[in-house]
Amino acid sequence: MESKTILFYYASPPSVMMYKIARAFREKNYRTVLVTMCEKDRFDNNFYKEAFDIIVCSNFQFFKPGLKTIPYLVKRGPHFLNFLISMKLFRPYAVIATSGNNWQIELVHKYFFKKYPFIYFPYDILSHYYENMDEALKRGPKKFEIMAEKYCFENSDGVMHKGDPGELDLIQGRIHKRIKHPKYSLNFLPYCSKEFNVPLNKNKLSKKNKEIHVVYIGFVSNSPESTKKIVSYINSLTSQKIHFHIYATAKHIPEEQEKKIINEMYGPLLKSKYFHLHASLGPKEIVPEISKYDYGFWSSNVTDLGNIEPKISMGNKLSSYFEAGLPLVYEDSAIFLDKLMKKYHTGIAFNKNNLGTIFSKLKRVNYGSMEKNVINAREDLDIDNNFPRLLKFIDKIVENKEK
Repeated sequence: MESKTILFYYASPPSVMMYKIARAFREKNYRTVLVTMCEKDRFDNNFYKEAFDIIVCSNFQFFKPGLKTIPYLVKRGPHFLNFLISMKLFRPYAVIATSGNNWQIELVHKYFFKKYPFIYFPYDILSHYYENMDEALKRGPKKFEIMAEKYCFENSDGVMHKGDPGELDLIQGRIHKRIKHPKYSLNFLPYCSKEFNVPLNKNKLSKKNKEIHVVYIGFVSNSPESTKKIVSYINSLTSQKIHFHIYATAKHIPEEQEKKIINEMYGPLLKSKYFHLHASLGPKEIVPEISKYDYGFWSSNVTDLGNIEPKISMGNKLSSYFEAGLPLVYEDSAIFLDKLMKKYHTGIAFNKNNLGTIFSKLKRVNYGSMEKNVINAREDLDIDNNFPRLLKFIDKIVENKEK
């Protein structure tokens, strides 16, 4: 009997969360296909081969048309055409489409996979960032991208989401006055994986120099508001002689541009001996690397101007911190994260008013107890324990599509 094919369409470089989901499908004898719209040097092909049977990469980046882009289009155009043709050849059991650009997901659904069970997985929901259409158009994306999000919600057969269980209910009445959701939805967090878990590190840097070490990993925003906020938090920590380590990447941009942005954002902080800027690492390398620190750091994006996203979202870094055995130092405006931290007793909350005195709080905590709680939490939040829900969700959507 031929294996069922789960096709993952990624409108940007793939993420470790999709790797874990695909790996779980593969272990259940599904055939997994990754179709990604990005340049081939934006992800580690060898790493993702461990989760996907087939990887199809566009090796193409969309630019605003102009004379300077003509050589690029001439060079990459034929490969991109083959990429589009190859998508037409797949006959998937189901498609999981993850959004970096909703307009891509809309086109992929309309012209390639409309007759197949289609699941929309928006990592970031635009309606959470802006409270009305005017505010969105003034501060954020173009209208075609906003309307593409509405199309994806209203025309997909199911929706996956990774934030607060009730976050889909909060879409109504913001950018879109009315929006119809699919019949089926699944709340699926960025879960931990035994493949990535490491034992508690008994040789932490703090054991050697008797100082606290905090680490931040993942995407950074280059918006002026967010940069100003995170820099002020770093300065607050380093002024208390708390070491701050950062392994950062920027979203959906070429590598050279990414390096430039990160250096511009954080270069001035290097004057402090307590600030450490590290090169970003792959998913398998980052977990053992950061296990030598004491806490993972979580800062919310700016939450004014009607932006509710930081309150209800959940990032992939949570699983990486737990896989490394790290409790969190986190901003209490991240309300959904705060609920999880309190449930498992795995974090120390702060806000902009009390971060300047957090050193004394960190010195008083029972760190060994928090480490044990992290181990318990990552077992509860293990993907193997939660994957059966995803299997049932997919089968339900397929059954409904075939009626």
